[in-house]
Amino acid sequence: MTSVVRVTVRCLSTTFLRSSDRLNAEKATHTGQIWSKEDYRRFRFVGREKLVNPSFAVNIIAEDPVVVVDSNHVFSNSGGALGHPKVYINLDKPEGGVCGYSGKKFIQAKFYNTNQHGPSISYEEYLKQIQH
Repeated sequence: MTSVVRVTVRCLSTTFLRSSDRLNAEKATHTGQIWSKEDYRRFRFVGREKLVNPSFAVNIIAEDPVVVVDSNHVFSNSGGALGHPKVYINLDKPEGGVCGYSGKKFIQAKFYNTNQHGPSISYEEYLKQIQH
């Protein structure tokens, strides 16, 4: 009777990679993620560029103008079938309100200050934007 024994051999490299082999591994992502020089996850950038989108969504939303309104409440939606659902935002507080879906900022006209809140558009302009 003959028996067959299978042996599997895995090669493990213990070679330490030079930091010069890691192109752009030092670039931070939108979450600030940078791995230490000894972290094995940096291996994926050997001979490759770490691609990081410089247009972080949080920065784009921050640059969006504040919507100045006359009433104490508004609705926000992104328009169209693929947009977010209509939500109502209470604006009784001086700091205004922010849409939880789009990050759009709204504030009552009586609380709006150009120096504090930055550039603005009217609610009517906002409604025209979401219709397109």
